[in-house]
Amino acid sequence: MKTLFWTALWCAAVSTLPQAPPSPQGGARINSPFRRQVSGARCYSGTGKNAGDVAFGFPERSSPTTALTFTIGPLGDGNSPGQENNAPYTGPGDYKNIRILVRPESGEPVFGHGTIHVNADERTGTFKVGGASGAWDCGQKLRR
Repeated sequence: MKTLFWTALWCAAVSTLPQAPPSPQGGARINSPFRRQVSGARCYSGTGKNAGDVAFGFPERSSPTTALTFTIGPLGDGNSPGQENNAPYTGPGDYKNIRILVRPESGEPVFGHGTIHVNADERTGTFKVGGASGAWDCGQKLRR
């Protein structure tokens, strides 16, 4: 029941940023604690009041098929406690204290605060959270 609560809370949080069209080229690979590969990505760089936030979803940000979702930046939506003081997205590097949801095709998801690494191409990177790890590809370069 606790996992269901946090999953619902996370879905509410990621749905507060405007949606971008999915990229058919992108995707994500989960290496542990289970293996999962998904095609498609939805990556959005915020503007206006969401400037500095970059939201990610593989293949979508908020759906039953979501395998991986997270947002970099000072997310102040009230649904992501502890992330409101994070630094905004500024380009390649490590971003810590990021709420990450990693979901298997069936079973319990892994959810918590972890680290996102953005590679120099600003299109790909890696993630680590509570024993879960893998790689992601937005299919296009992130905007700042």
